[in-house]
Amino acid sequence: MKKPHIIEAIGGAATAVLTGTTAVNLAGHDVGLLTILAVALSMLSTGLTLTGQITKAATTEAYRCSAQGCTVEIRATRNHAPERLAVLREMATDHSRHGSAAV
Repeated sequence: MKKPHIIEAIGGAATAVLTGTTAVNLAGHDVGLLTILAVALSMLSTGLTLTGQITKAATTEAYRCSAQGCTVEIRATRNHAPERLAVLREMATDHSRHGSAAV
């Protein structure tokens, strides 16, 4: 099992605390158990999904072609070797390798 990223740890903890606090507050206002369960599950799902998206954005590098009208984009995680990232960057930014000239 891989070690969680710091963003995942903080986001997961914040989601759990916020969800727990909200559930306790709802219980204090005599809200039904199934309603509290529905709210808690939706909060956990949303919080963990958001945390995952933020983690993905923080650990991904995007390389785009700068040629006019070209929509080529390569996304790579930053845990690759620098040499591999350089190859991916070159593939994305060199229009002759993927544009109409390459065909």
